[in-house]
Amino acid sequence: MNPESIFSYYPTYSILDEILSTGKYDQINIFIDLKNNLQTLYMEHSIKGIIEESMKSRFIDTSIFSSILSFLQFHKLYSIKRDINIKFYIFFETGTSIYHTNISKKYKINRRIDDLYGLDKNKRDYFHEIVQKNLQLTESVLNKTPDVFVIRLSHLEADFVPYYLIKNKLVNECLNPVNIIYSNDHDLYQCLELDGNNFIFSKSYKTKKIIRKGEVLKTYLKTDKNLPDKYLTFCMSIIGDMGDNVYGIKGIGPKRVCDIIEEMVKMVGGIENLRSNVINESNIFNQDVNLIKNKNIKTIVDEERNNKIISNNLKLVDFNIISEFLDNGLNTEMLERRKYIRNILNDKKISPIQPLKTALNKLGIYLQEELEVIYFRR
Repeated sequence: MNPESIFSYYPTYSILDEILSTGKYDQINIFIDLKNNLQTLYMEHSIKGIIEESMKSRFIDTSIFSSILSFLQFHKLYSIKRDINIKFYIFFETGTSIYHTNISKKYKINRRIDDLYGLDKNKRDYFHEIVQKNLQLTESVLNKTPDVFVIRLSHLEADFVPYYLIKNKLVNECLNPVNIIYSNDHDLYQCLELDGNNFIFSKSYKTKKIIRKGEVLKTYLKTDKNLPDKYLTFCMSIIGDMGDNVYGIKGIGPKRVCDIIEEMVKMVGGIENLRSNVINESNIFNQDVNLIKNKNIKTIVDEERNNKIISNNLKLVDFNIISEFLDNGLNTEMLERRKYIRNILNDKKISPIQPLKTALNKLGIYLQEELEVIYFRR
């Protein structure tokens, strides 16, 4: 299959140039939300095409892996033409997130049920096997190539990874990097609240756009109000996110949140204090409900006190809180994930290109130009 028909999340050079024009950068860091960027993989023609290709070959179909390589090649060629260093951080998860389902059994439950356009069980299982083998290949091969880091989290949602890496300065190896996050998942908008030169490249259908600092709530809530980016997850915890089965407070939608969010931020003592109280399992509202005049705010406070809906939703969606649990959590799951991420970043061993090509050839993958471009060093 044509690689771009599987991995279609391409920007244009003009979009990348527009981002670079905002400063004098000496490195581009591209963060790739792999499963989000591979959404066309799950269209009917892609699924059936991949199954058919695998069934008529003695090799399992590796077009997913090849499409990722082509995507990296496109960006590396851009960096060569613009004479700027580039690094890639690819992140995805496998398995259901234990952290999230311990908070809510309903989290993303709708996504676990999919008949893949009516395919029988054998073909569904075969397709999932093909995808997993391509993801394993992506992880094992690309973590041996220069300037590419693949972070695959087992049983933990990986969408917080760019936030975690940028916040902890784990990718700032140069004086003035620019960080571009590739995702149309609004959860990733949280990265724009962080210090640094951070941008979101969002692509859906025929729309390609850049989201910048200061535009998060305008984009998410579709409002003209100038609200701080860091209010995002507080708003999400109230409204909910039905795409992830995160249930908000009935009757409170984007318009009502816009009208009350600034007052609510004052009530919780600021976003940092809100997060600290959630982490420490403290009450986030201390006001007497009977003294609250706004009925929508009163409803929200009541729901929090009775059901901890805001606190639990923030644990599910807020990357700062998840990062704190990763760094300071004492359970084995979090300790292992933190160690794994640090090892990927700090203990990278690059393979010579020829042995890598030979190993890929034995799997029926014949790549020349793509790998040579990725290995190119100025």
